[in-house]
Amino acid sequence: MFKFKLNKSIDKIITDSGINSNAALFAARTARDLMRGYVPMDSGALAGTAQVSAEKNRGTVRYTQPYAVFCYYGGKKIFKRDKHEKATAYWDKAMLLSHRGELTKSVRDFIKSK
Repeated sequence: MFKFKLNKSIDKIITDSGINSNAALFAARTARDLMRGYVPMDSGALAGTAQVSAEKNRGTVRYTQPYAVFCYYGGKKIFKRDKHEKATAYWDKAMLLSHRGELTKSVRDFIKSK
């Protein structure tokens, strides 16, 4: 059996490590930028209106178009690929398959720079 005790609160550890709302916002912005090529595109409104935010040290990318949910889950929809050749449903997961290391490195470098 292995036991350990933290001498600092979780919030203090997170703050000291640089993982805070600034890093979470940076991660969300970077993820949004990396996802852009995977987001289905016709006029560009869907990708162009993506909003990033950070709350409680967690970054979020939110697509605000009314049809975003339909596109994200896709169903049996076939996306045109003339503007984004990698356009797909579940674009966050598709992006992570190819760019997880890039995203992780960017966030790590951001935290180290602070």
